[in-house]
Formats: sequence, structure tokens, C-alpha cells
Amino acid sequence: MSLKQVSIAGMGCVCACGNTAAETFEGALSGNALFELPADRITSTYTTKYPVFLVNPTTYQNKPADQTFSQFFFIRAAQEAFAQAGILPSQLTPSRVGVIVGSSVHSSFHCFQIYKQWRQNSLTSQDIAGLKNYLATPLAQWVSNYFGFTGPFQTIATACASGTDAIGLAKNWIETDLCDVVLCGGTDELTESPYDGFIRLLVSTPQRCRPFCKTRSGINIGEGAAALLLVNEQTAQKFQLPCQGYVLGYGNCCDGFHPTAPDPKGTGLQKALSFALQDAGKNANDIAFINAHGTASQANDSAEAIAFRAVLPQVPVWGSKSVTGHTLGAAGAIEAVLTLQALNKRILPATVGFSTPDEQLQLVPTQKQTTISKRFAVSDSLAFGGCNAAIVLGACDAA
Repeated sequence: MSLKQVSIAGMGCVCACGNTAAETFEGALSGNALFELPADRITSTYTTKYPVFLVNPTTYQNKPADQTFSQFFFIRAAQEAFAQAGILPSQLTPSRVGVIVGSSVHSSFHCFQIYKQWRQNSLTSQDIAGLKNYLATPLAQWVSNYFGFTGPFQTIATACASGTDAIGLAKNWIETDLCDVVLCGGTDELTESPYDGFIRLLVSTPQRCRPFCKTRSGINIGEGAAALLLVNEQTAQKFQLPCQGYVLGYGNCCDGFHPTAPDPKGTGLQKALSFALQDAGKNANDIAFINAHGTASQANDSAEAIAFRAVLPQVPVWGSKSVTGHTLGAAGAIEAVLTLQALNKRILPATVGFSTPDEQLQLVPTQKQTTISKRFAVSDSLAFGGCNAAIVLGACDAA
């Protein structure tokens, strides 16, 4: 491994199909996930009820009262990443550990109760204190403080590309010697904002989503978190850390086509994919599969299909959101963890729910579990505001 090759010492995950990284991948293989109405979590006035992908309530039954769900999910995932790496946060040099956390909802919309009270003119002094705390504690800073790190931190809020951008930026921080270690990933919780928002955009579906299927009818919101512990060569050797894989390439491009809709031609995504491949020194022939953004909306799946045909023709495509839901700012990080496990286990799961090819897409995702031999994969994300991001990941034996 060269000085600039960034390895992953540990990873953790919690979402609708598992409470650990390993459980999440088993859920991806089996198709089992908690998909139901958000009964006691969301109050919505819409007549049609839309099920969502939820973290199992037993997972957060002991959540501290002063932590949001997003904070709790990420800390849980981060603790799993440290445990998998076999190292304690206290063993690391605090000033050389960076923290980058991607989030879409939590970064802006976790103060609904305060907002409601303000609208009703019923704010108290205690509520004002809560508002000040909300404004003064960005997510990444809070995580950094939680573990006692004093290195750089950054909260990424590029909507649904946040988790992928967090991993890509973490790679850059290590390559430029800003940090020895970067704890990165994404987290988001179910709230009224995305739940009602996607309904208003007419892209939600009461059925379980079916990425790239001709009968696809829309998006299911999800929640969860994933954390990855990225390290440089010296740190890996010093602490004899295991290797779960590599972050080899990162590409980002904002096409600015529309506030919420993707560029129909996938122009920005094509550039992001190309940049990531170039950064990794790989081409389409090296790639085992793509873990697609695959939200199962008409516009998104179409734009992705065009981009894949242009940049990664003939590369197998897996849509994993039919077992995790669209976890917004956490999506790219959760999908990175799933991608790494697929590479390491040499197993590519089927796209759950897919049944009928869409002739217009000219793309048929994985229909059955298959064995893979190539050691590299791509994970991509599309987001509001025309944000596009992609990373190239390598298996643990890819160096």
C-alpha cells in the first residue's frame, strides 16, 4: 500500500435490514427489512399512508434523551467501526483524527418541536436554550467532541450525496496528510420534513420500491447510519490494524440542472463517475459492479441508466435501496459498507423486488445472487441541487 492509498480499518452500520454491518449485508441477501408505517414517529395528514424503512425500535430503546436519533445511530455505527478495527479512540492522537459526517435531514431539520412552539408563541426559556444548542453544535463537531478528538471536522450537507461526499473528502484529508485517521460516513433519521416532502414531490410510493423495474412507482424513505474508519499506511502499520478495503477514487460534479430533479442526460453523474475512475486509475473493465443510487423514481433511474451506459457499459448494476430505503444523507455511506462486504465476500446480491425490465432504460439490474471475481466496485449518489458523487472501492485483497 502506498502512502496515498487509503485503507478502511473498520466499518459499522445500522439500518432497516440490520443492526451491524454484517447483519445489514445478510439483510441485503435475504431481502428482509423492517418496512412499515411510521406509526408513532410521524404525524401526517395525508390520506394515503406511505410505509418507510425503519431502524428496529429495540436498537434505540436505550437512546440517551439528549441525543437525536441521527446522533445515536452514527455513534453506534462508529463504535462498531472502532471495534472492528480493534482500536480505541483514546489510542489515537486526537489532533490527527478528522471527523466528516454527511447528513441531509439532521443538518438542518431536527428542531421541529422548537419551530412548532415558536409558531404557536409558546417558547420557554428552556426551549430557547435548546435552540441555541441546535445552532451551536454541528453534527461532525458533536461527534468529534464525543470521542475526544481535536482534529478537523466537517458536516457535509449535499442532500442525498452527503454520505458519499463524506467518504471522498475523508480520502482527500488523508492523502494530503491533514489527518492520519478520519472517521467518516453519514446519518439521517426519519422526520416529517423528508416524509411529507417526498410525498409533495409526487415521488413516494405506498409499495416497496423496485429500482430500475418497469413497474417501479417511487421512493421509500429510510433511516440509519454508517461509519467508516479511514487510515493512512503508517497508522495501519503502527497499530497493526486490519484492512476491510480501500477508498481508491472519488469524483464529484454539480450539474445544477434543477432544485430537485436530476439532469435527464445524467451529464453531471457521467463526469463524477469519470473523475472517480480516473482518480482510482481504473476503467470499466476493472469494475465488478455498481451499487447504484437506484431510488426507483422514474427520473432518477433513467438518468443513472444513461450515465452507466456512457461510462460503465456492461458493468452489472445492483440496486440496494429496496432493502434499506432511501436513507438520504446516510445513503452513500450505507451503500459503501454494503459494497465493501459484497467485494470481500465475493457475492453480488440480487436487486430485491425487480421483476420486469424497462426497455427504455436498457438496463437490467442483478436478478439473482452471483459470485464475483473482480476486486473493485463503484458506488454513486445523486442529490437535490444537481449534486452527483461517486467513489471507487477496493476489496481487502485489492492492494
